[in-house]
Amino acid sequence: MEVLETVDRERLADLHERDEFFWLDLTGPSTQELRALGDVLGLHPVALEDTIEFGQRPKLDVYGDHVLFVFYTVRRGHPGEAHVEPVEIHVYISGSFVVTVRRSSCTELDDLHDKLDTTDPKAEHYVVYRVFDVLTDAFYPIIESLEEQIDGLEAQVLLAKPRREQLAEIYRLKQNVHELMRRVAPQRDQFLGGTETILNLPGLTRGTREYLRDIGDHLTQIAGELHRQQEDLTALTSTYFNANANRLNSVATRLTIGGTFFLAWTLVTGFFGQNFGWLVRNIDSRHDFMLYGVGGLVIPTVVIGTVFWVKRMDWF
Repeated sequence: MEVLETVDRERLADLHERDEFFWLDLTGPSTQELRALGDVLGLHPVALEDTIEFGQRPKLDVYGDHVLFVFYTVRRGHPGEAHVEPVEIHVYISGSFVVTVRRSSCTELDDLHDKLDTTDPKAEHYVVYRVFDVLTDAFYPIIESLEEQIDGLEAQVLLAKPRREQLAEIYRLKQNVHELMRRVAPQRDQFLGGTETILNLPGLTRGTREYLRDIGDHLTQIAGELHRQQEDLTALTSTYFNANANRLNSVATRLTIGGTFFLAWTLVTGFFGQNFGWLVRNIDSRHDFMLYGVGGLVIPTVVIGTVFWVKRMDWF
């Protein structure tokens, strides 16, 4: 089976006329190239307009003898960064060809070129399956990476002091997961409902049912994992605020205890610091100082400390 990467009108017309199945993978084609492709393969003008404009939602549109599936895969945004970037792929399927159009790089499709170049051109069902399979499987490493980041944040929030940077990281992960879920959920529904449509395309071999069911199962699994991660991040947000509140409560408790001691000490020193004549005339020896001064501070300190200790130990 031939794998093409450019719009060669003569070659495409020859393959199409001989009804020899092929795969054309285009990266960043111009509007002129897309219109030339539509003329050669007889693609519907509405489908071509969607591909020219790009930025479409996941969908499956039927145009007689061919379909357009707007399918999303995923990749890392930048090397060394955790940001993930959805990649929009327009997949045209008919009984004679598979055409994939994208505007950004997709290593999964690039690596598939050599693998399918030696495939039997009659194995049309396998070619369709392999294209969707590599695009779907690209989600798994990303999901695993997101899971590791979520687990790491949970450990930091629960075992260490919560910091504002952790909350920013939680919201960034929630945004990434939500962005993926927003595309995977409708994509799953479209694929599960459109399997029979693809199978019933004129000229396409009928052996694709089991293969396409496998893709649908993977999409369902991916959507389930993303939904679970959304719930984990929501719960982690609540855990962060609870941990932060507990830390603030602990600080407030310490300040309250210290303030209670200082209140008692201030009351004692304030009383004996009054300039009443009797106090001035009768409390003037070292014995009086030790008894009333030191004792007046030590005794309430011991009493208050005992009360706090009993409360801390929850003895009553």
